[in-house]
Amino acid sequence: YTYTTLLRSKQWYQRRVRGKLLTPTTPGPQPSGLTRATTWTDDVEENYRFQTAGYRDLKEYCHVQGVSDVEVSRWPHNGYVKMLLSRKGGFIYFNKDRECMDKDLHKCKIFNYNTQ
Repeated sequence: YTYTTLLRSKQWYQRRVRGKLLTPTTPGPQPSGLTRATTWTDDVEENYRFQTAGYRDLKEYCHVQGVSDVEVSRWPHNGYVKMLLSRKGGFIYFNKDRECMDKDLHKCKIFNYNTQ
């Protein structure tokens, strides 16, 4: 394990209180719309990985875990998410290659946010 992996795991355990995950005190960003994926893209792959871990997308993950978007562990050659902290507890590791197969495209949700 690298130092940053151990540091992240330590921070993750510090956020747990008596077996229950801490919830943020302020509400996170709320989506204004939703579409389903019909073709595979890098954005669909990104959302699929976050939804596998129990989050809507990168914005919700960063809000709940209290990290910035640059702290998310990614593969260096393609930028895909490498490791996430699951909402249920524990870590989820992803492969370097595509994880969202064509048969799972209809499960992936793409959330839209109002920019103001």
